[in-house]
Amino acid sequence: MKVQLNRQEFAEALAAVGSVAAARTPKPILQCVLIDAQADHCVLAATDLEVGIRYTVSQVEVDKKGKVVLPADKLGQIVRESADEVLTLDSDDSVCHVRGRGAHYQIYTHDPADFPPVADLAGTPDFEVDAGLLRRMSEWTVFAAARENTRYAINGVLWEKDGQNLALVATDGRRLSLARGSLAGKDGPNMERIVPVKAMTLIQRIIGDGKAPIGVKLTGNQVIVRGPHAVVSSGLVEGQFPKYNDVIPKESDRKVVLKTNEFMSAVRRAALLTNEESKGVRFAFSKEQLTLSSRAPSQGEATIEVPVTMEGLDVEIGFNPHFIIEALKNVPSEEVALELKDSNRPGVLKADAHFVYVVMPVNLS
Repeated sequence: MKVQLNRQEFAEALAAVGSVAAARTPKPILQCVLIDAQADHCVLAATDLEVGIRYTVSQVEVDKKGKVVLPADKLGQIVRESADEVLTLDSDDSVCHVRGRGAHYQIYTHDPADFPPVADLAGTPDFEVDAGLLRRMSEWTVFAAARENTRYAINGVLWEKDGQNLALVATDGRRLSLARGSLAGKDGPNMERIVPVKAMTLIQRIIGDGKAPIGVKLTGNQVIVRGPHAVVSSGLVEGQFPKYNDVIPKESDRKVVLKTNEFMSAVRRAALLTNEESKGVRFAFSKEQLTLSSRAPSQGEATIEVPVTMEGLDVEIGFNPHFIIEALKNVPSEEVALELKDSNRPGVLKADAHFVYVVMPVNLS
C-alpha cells in the first residue's frame, strides 16, 4: 500500500477511530487501526468488539491499493505532532513508513487478516433523521443514562420509533431525560432498542450538526448509524427499559419560567457551598423570585436570588444541583419551564414540547 493523505483530515479521522480502539486488552490487534486504501479514498476502521467505526478519508492520492494495520495511539501521536500538510504512508509485509518533510517513521504492522470485521451500513437504512436534530436529541439524553448500574437496561439510551416519530430516553433512576423528533423520508416499522452510552457518544461525534440525513439501521442485536464521513456500529443493551411514560408527572400545580443561562449561573453559584454531606440546594419559589440556598458544615452558607415568573402557590423543594446543571447545559432554548406539584414530588423541566427532564427531589431536613 502507498498513499498520500491530507494531514488535517487524517488527524480528525484518527481521533475518532482512536477513541474506539481498546486502550487495554489482551488482544493487541484491538489497539490498532485498519487503513484500507481503495481507488480514490481510504477507510479507517477500529473496534473493541462491542463498538466499531469505519471512517472515510477522501483527500487522498492512492498510488498503490492495499491494507495496513497499525497501533492507533502511536500513529495518532505521529500525525498530530506533524507540521506537514501532506503525509505519505508506504507499507510492505511488516513495516509501514510514514514520511513527511524531514521526518521518517517506521512502524511495525499487524496482519490485516487478523483484524476483526467492522460492520458497514449496506443498502437502505430503516429510517433517516437530520444530523442536527439527532445531535440535539442525543445531547439531551446521554448525560442522564446510568453508568455501570446493575440494572443493565438503563446503561444506555432507549430509541423508540413510532411511525414518523422518534423518541430518545435515558434514566439513572434519579432523573429521566426525554427528547422527541420527527423523521425524514418514508414510514417504516416501529421498533425499540437500547443503544450503549459509548456508542451514543461516538455517534454524536461523527454525525455533524447540519441537515445531512443520517441513516439508521436497527437489527435484532445491533445498531448501525451512517453519517456523512463515518459509520458507527454497536451491539445493543439487553433488558427491558422502564416504562418511562409512567415516570413523567401528568399534572402540576405550579409553573415557573426561567432564563436558561441565568438559572444555570444561579444554581452553579449555590452549588459552591455544598459537599458530600449536604449535596442538595434548597429552591424557594415565590411569585416573582427564586431563592436558592445551600449550606456546607464547617464551610459556610450561600443565598442566591433570581427573578422569575411563577404561576401557583409558593413552594420550597430540594434538588441535587449537579442534576439541574447537567440538564441546563444541554437546553436548546433561551428559556425553560419548571413544573412542580409538591416539595416531595418530582420536578419537570421543559425546553419546548420536544425536551422533557424529570428530576427527583432530595430531602433537605
